[in-house]
Amino acid sequence: MAEKIFLNIIWHMHQPYYYDSSRDIFTFPWVRTHATKDYLYMAKLAEQFPQVHMTFNLTYSLLKQLDLYRQGKTDLVWNHFMKNAKELNQEEKEYILTQFSLAPSKAQTRHFPFYENLREKAKHDLSDFSIQDWLDFQILYQLLWFDPITIQDNPNLSELIQRGKGYTEEDKIIIQRVTQQIIAEIIPMYKKLLEKGQIEITTSPLYHPIIPLLIDNWIANESSPGIQLPRYRFQYSKDAEVQIQKAKEVAEGIWKTKIRGIWPSEGSVCSTTVNCFVNHGFSWTATSEEVLFHTLGLPIVRDQNGLLNYGEKLYQPWLFSHEKNNIVIFFRDRHLSDLIGFAYQHFSSTEAVNDLISNLERIMNRLPKDSDPIISIILDGENAWEYYNNNGFDFLNGLYEALSQHSRIIPITPSEYLSQSIHRPILNRLKPGSWIYGSFNTWIGHEEKNWAWDQLFLVRKLLEKKEKELNEERKKEAFNILYQAEGSDWFWWLGSDNPSLQKEDFRKQFLLLLKTICDVIGEKYPGEG
Repeated sequence: MAEKIFLNIIWHMHQPYYYDSSRDIFTFPWVRTHATKDYLYMAKLAEQFPQVHMTFNLTYSLLKQLDLYRQGKTDLVWNHFMKNAKELNQEEKEYILTQFSLAPSKAQTRHFPFYENLREKAKHDLSDFSIQDWLDFQILYQLLWFDPITIQDNPNLSELIQRGKGYTEEDKIIIQRVTQQIIAEIIPMYKKLLEKGQIEITTSPLYHPIIPLLIDNWIANESSPGIQLPRYRFQYSKDAEVQIQKAKEVAEGIWKTKIRGIWPSEGSVCSTTVNCFVNHGFSWTATSEEVLFHTLGLPIVRDQNGLLNYGEKLYQPWLFSHEKNNIVIFFRDRHLSDLIGFAYQHFSSTEAVNDLISNLERIMNRLPKDSDPIISIILDGENAWEYYNNNGFDFLNGLYEALSQHSRIIPITPSEYLSQSIHRPILNRLKPGSWIYGSFNTWIGHEEKNWAWDQLFLVRKLLEKKEKELNEERKKEAFNILYQAEGSDWFWWLGSDNPSLQKEDFRKQFLLLLKTICDVIGEKYPGEG
């Protein structure tokens, strides 16, 4: 039995790059909605428990867009919200009916019964939709996206929610002011926690690309033998290097501190990727248990309680040592991470907290006494909570309280752990893979995903050919758009594994980026679509 365990919680915060510079607007609202519901909220909740140390991974793509909102940029949903309900035309009403119905879960809407009534009413008979109904629908949809701490701290916002319907155009100003205030507070709040030493800040490659696939997208065959590969082999390690280098430079500029850790987009790694991290000054990284066990050639087997065979191999960092490059890798416990991400939303908050603590204690009791184990729980820090009651507040508050009081479970950041722990086993290679089943199948292999890779290849090849003819301004613009198009999210939504009503919108946005590159360099788009 181990005397204690360290707990490495990493909350990953990311949004695809939705800002369309050609129209000077965000095409989707999700940066803003998660800003008002999650990003400030998660930091404020952490602040209440200073003993609970944790890590926040904030991607450049997210931070850049938050800054654009702070400067006054808006999104299409917001503009339709601010439009006077009396002046809405038919096209705008149709947009509102579609986009303002995209509330992800019953947990998020159950406290807004009139919103649910309006959404149901809109499915059947719009002729009975009054101007007041349109106004209420506009406002209620925005009210869905505020967290409980913000609501409690803002009496005017709380009153709007309690009122439930019968809103006025002036009520929109309250929502506007609170939204602006939240967005302005996010970065300073994380800086405050960072300066106190409670959190560590990390970054991911610039626009969240799958780095191993940028280096060589046919590497997917190593983790999934026989996978259908794209027609063209995309091999641009230079792009991978730039996405890593610039992410570190920008992050250190924002946070005014050395960034030691990098979370690979989607936990995607290979030996070459990790070597790139070393070359750009990172001292640690992380990925998922599948990569470790596939590398070691061991099966992933859990008992009925979720306890892992070979747990002593997972619950320690490994030193990746290759060609004189050394970097520490933490491997997440997928079972525990997925309990928070997907399962505990169906539990009461007390049951969920007790279950997680019990899981941690069972792991601790199975590990050797003289070990110095660390359990890594790594997951998205914004996407799970809308499926929990009260935006996950009761669960997170209860969990942090339990961890604060537990004498043998020590929340810690990776850099803190590495400063006091020396022994690390060595890996000389990594099996390529990601945190999704240890493969890259989420981003490559399906006909639609492969189509996207081929379109990207054709434009990248054209840019390579034209690069020397471009002046510095056009070259910089073209490559910046290219790096956006290399982001993982465009490939994620294609195919059949992640169905979405907005799939076609994502495909169009991806194509727009590629065609904009061609416009910038003065060439005809070489692809399809």
